[in-house]
Amino acid sequence: MSALSEERRPLGIPTMKDRALQALVKLVLEPEWEARFEPNSYGFRPGRSCHDAIEQIFRAICQKAKYVLDADIAKCFDRINHEALLNKLNTFPTLRRQVRAWLKAGMMDGKQLFPTSEGTPQGGISALRSVQR
Repeated sequence: MSALSEERRPLGIPTMKDRALQALVKLVLEPEWEARFEPNSYGFRPGRSCHDAIEQIFRAICQKAKYVLDADIAKCFDRINHEALLNKLNTFPTLRRQVRAWLKAGMMDGKQLFPTSEGTPQGGISALRSVQR
């Protein structure tokens, strides 16, 4: 097993109540953010997939050779700055406090709580995936 495959990202599992609240927040935020995104953005977008992105790349390069950059930003979600994300979200105070609470909720490993001062645990806060751009 290589060193890369041994590295693991923490898994955050919200309570059922938090998962339901996150779904409601997503319904509120998504229309506004969908209107702001570039049309050629495909990550975490409703009705879009990696297959759609590949199709667009194919269409762009089939007529004329072009360069394609395939990049993976290492530990991107592990290093998201909470304040920068909340500022970008630019929402009303009640929702801002709720999102901050989700970001700062921490993770449990056994009986030990690990605080989260930056980043988002995998699966921990689903409502903001598309806003992080």
